[in-house]
Amino acid sequence: MTALFTRLSTRRPALVGAAAVLAAIATASAVPASAHLVRAETLGAVTTITATTSGSASLVLYDDATISTAYTHNPDVSISGPGRLVGIDLSSTANAPSDTWDEFTAVRLPSFAGGQTVVSVMSGTPPNCTDWPAPGVPVQQECSGCTYTPSSQVPVQGSCTYVEPKYVTLHEGYYNLSVLTDGAPVRITIRLHGLGKTHAKVHPQSTFRSLETNLTQQESIGSTTITYGGSARFPNANSILTVVGAKLHHNATLLADSQCLRSDTSAPPPYAYSPACPGGNATGFSYQLMSPAGGLGAGGVGVFAGQLVPGGTPTGVGGSFVDTDGPTYMGGVAVWTDRTDLPFYSMLQAP
Repeated sequence: MTALFTRLSTRRPALVGAAAVLAAIATASAVPASAHLVRAETLGAVTTITATTSGSASLVLYDDATISTAYTHNPDVSISGPGRLVGIDLSSTANAPSDTWDEFTAVRLPSFAGGQTVVSVMSGTPPNCTDWPAPGVPVQQECSGCTYTPSSQVPVQGSCTYVEPKYVTLHEGYYNLSVLTDGAPVRITIRLHGLGKTHAKVHPQSTFRSLETNLTQQESIGSTTITYGGSARFPNANSILTVVGAKLHHNATLLADSQCLRSDTSAPPPYAYSPACPGGNATGFSYQLMSPAGGLGAGGVGVFAGQLVPGGTPTGVGGSFVDTDGPTYMGGVAVWTDRTDLPFYSMLQAP
């Protein structure tokens, strides 16, 4: 099973190569507008994005611009408006292996996690990686910027060092924008340096379905385990992102968590979101021995993110935390989406 027990770090995740990107929504936007095509809107030095529902747009950047890479307290992005989890993803449409591929992602965390905005930026050509010993037998992938122990021919361990600059360049070209709202108007401002004093206003050109559900505490099992979950009627969800907060003890001898999906037609059974996930689909379980807990949040709240790819039409999602010294649940939210693939899960993980 996939380990989903990830602790959010207070430092920005390392720049990574190509991640799952948004589905292309207007690859033909560079051609003259017609009755069936939507022309890309222009990004400016100060770009204000407003949306009343979750949606997408095709944008164009006519010159290279720089933007801050600060993971928290980023001076080049602000998000306002009600909602539990709100954010944007701006990714270039480059798809050739030699093309420069850029992405800027910003998410405002829920109030139980402190409510701050966190940012992830990736810029540059993908790392030069080759399969070892051969493309047909990809036992190990070797990438530039990495050293292998004991050797590249016997790459038992790999150590990769990447420079983390304070600013990166978003290169001129076409971009896909995706905006996630919580069913209420949102206003997001990004600042791109090097474009003069131009201002731009952007609105989504198309919408996608999304729904956010509170994940509330359910039963406790003794003093070491708490369960949480929530339900929604959301047909055809292609992804469910969960973000939950808990206080776990640094000196606990055992930490563990689980996640499960349910398709109940009536009230779920007792302990529905326990590690056993009775009558449901257990999607993940992981544990750590003698490992400190905590992360990015308020008052020592650890933030844990998981992304599930549902099969069928689930009606509920949840999980559990185990802490031998007793966990405290702070809150959670699930984001159900259709026809989009937001990269929020990968940016909410520690490197």
